[in-house]
Amino acid sequence: MRTVLTLDGRLPEAVGRAALTGADRLLVREISARALRLGPDSGSDLLVVERTGRLRFLWDASDVPAGSHVVGSVVTDEPTRTELYRRYQDRQAVEEADRAELHKYLMGRPRGEVQKDLERISHTLLHMAPVQVYVGAKFFSNLGKTSNLPGKSMSPAADGNVIAGLHATPVAEWPDEEAAFVALSAFLLSSGTQARLEEANGTHLTSAAVAALMTERIRGYGGEPPDTGETATAARLTSLAEHCAALRRARLRNGTVFYRLIHGANLNKTEHQLRPAVGYPDAPLPLRALLEREAGIATDTATVEETAPAFEELGETLHAAPAPRGFSSAYEALLTRFMTTLAEATASDVAMGRGPRSFAPLDPGSSGPDDPLALRTGDFFCCVAPSTAFTQSFGEDRAGLVRTLSAYSARMRFNTWHYLPHTLGITDRVPGRDDWFFAPAMPDVTHHSDQHHTGHVSFNVRFAIRVPLGIDHAGRRLPGLYDLRLMRATGERYTTDDLRAAVASGGVLAALHQAMSRHRPTVRDFGNPWFRAFYG
Repeated sequence: MRTVLTLDGRLPEAVGRAALTGADRLLVREISARALRLGPDSGSDLLVVERTGRLRFLWDASDVPAGSHVVGSVVTDEPTRTELYRRYQDRQAVEEADRAELHKYLMGRPRGEVQKDLERISHTLLHMAPVQVYVGAKFFSNLGKTSNLPGKSMSPAADGNVIAGLHATPVAEWPDEEAAFVALSAFLLSSGTQARLEEANGTHLTSAAVAALMTERIRGYGGEPPDTGETATAARLTSLAEHCAALRRARLRNGTVFYRLIHGANLNKTEHQLRPAVGYPDAPLPLRALLEREAGIATDTATVEETAPAFEELGETLHAAPAPRGFSSAYEALLTRFMTTLAEATASDVAMGRGPRSFAPLDPGSSGPDDPLALRTGDFFCCVAPSTAFTQSFGEDRAGLVRTLSAYSARMRFNTWHYLPHTLGITDRVPGRDDWFFAPAMPDVTHHSDQHHTGHVSFNVRFAIRVPLGIDHAGRRLPGLYDLRLMRATGERYTTDDLRAAVASGGVLAALHQAMSRHRPTVRDFGNPWFRAFYG
């Protein structure tokens, strides 16, 4: 059972257990506590793994969902089975009553407010990474072949889209599971950013689970949950969500750096805080030594913010300097040295950073050939630098190395294009683009991302760190225009110390991009021909 719950060690067991219904969680706990064993499939009392990866207990073999894998049957005596069955049903009844209460809450609201909730949920799902959650025996997902929600794999108008079906159906006629999904998703979205919904990925949604998540976040922000007394479930969740969102905003104003820990095997994305504050000394010493040589920044400088004047001077120098051999500008040469140094210093296989090739499309009101919505992925760059060990792993196959680096670069160029409408604040422009995602706002550390992400599967990107970077340009903030990424295909997962080093290095890189932005540099390198020439 532990192998199944952890997907063979790819998930923390607590995350795997969070996917179970309350009744199944109770039964798994009892099976373990009583040391009950599994026998061959006997037609009843089955443990199965659903096609989504969730463990389920079934009392009747006729209930086995299509695509499920039977692990075995639980071996018990009749008195034990009777007792477990009673307790299982009692727990099921509690969660059924919870879903019925949430359904009743939605039925008591004006139809227009419920429609707005549906529209908000649909809009969020369309412009974010995949979501997959459970309610009772059902799952709700916009990931691949199991999709029943709008997203990259399912259009809003597609048959089988649960949200579209609910739009067209009176609330009183909704199944309780769908009603609970809508209500709990709305509470989660109200408690923070749109990414809050991703924190529920791979878990079973109940009022108690959502309340526990928000309570944990509130305490993490330094607060205490509001005293809601004996109020109804919806009122309690509303109060928790509002308090949670307010405390998070206060933390952001105080400079708190949030990050997410992402479990690639089921896309669970948990928010955390970096403490104490990240400073310039968190950047790896070899990188600080490089910047001391290039920009005169002392290695013992206390904060990243203190480096800004030095980067302004460096920007002037880079803008006027001749292009070193193999590069189109001194700026691009420094980016490559930056990434190479960072890859080595963090024991990463690759370090990389993306951004725009030209500043003209970033100006407000840009049109014609500079219209930002007319740009293609080739209008962006991604500087990718391998470590020595990663390069040596290809042996004499330099063409294979070039193909891999070019593939990483191409994928990251796509990401900048994908986020651009949100980065520029033009998502509502008509005519516009619907194929955009929310620009990332917080760093993340990913474990086992080669378990689902197509590009990461193809190129074995197992462990990764992403630090999104924004700059100020033309009087507005451009979030997620740039980023910094570290990747390991093998070896150990990244630690919090690695993340601190990446966040500090990302702050330094953002300062460099900010200083260069006044010169509106054009980036010509880091396309496929450049990778062949430089690394081939």
